[in-house]
Amino acid sequence: MLFTFCFAKAQSQINYYEHLPNGYQLKDANGELGPASSSDFDKDGIKDLAIILFDDKDNLPIFCIYLSSNFNTFKSYKYCDWVFMMNNLNYENGILSLFSDNGSMGQYGSIEMKYDSVKKDFKIIKYEDHAGNKTITFKVGRL
Repeated sequence: MLFTFCFAKAQSQINYYEHLPNGYQLKDANGELGPASSSDFDKDGIKDLAIILFDDKDNLPIFCIYLSSNFNTFKSYKYCDWVFMMNNLNYENGILSLFSDNGSMGQYGSIEMKYDSVKKDFKIIKYEDHAGNKTITFKVGRL
């Protein structure tokens, strides 16, 4: 019986890498993988994914979040334009954080998010960038 439960649980995991948005790839123009963090953000027992992807045409990055609860129901993910390079993505103590720095160009962006179980979505708890912006907009993508 335990084997059956473990087998069913393994089958419920989603390979988000098979469901990248059209026109986006895992590697930048230099062939480097964007950072990713896989954890059970929404606490439903299925791993979720936060990842930086790159546009096939112009190599512009986006910050993309797949939550299993939304993906299984609506085949959707959330993303925002993320013009920054040299990204550091981390998930610790329930906080998903992304810090980016474009090196000597003086451009940076920083975001911290926490999953809100009532709204069933990530809540931005802090955002700032070099231009003084304090908010960022996420869009919904569907497969």
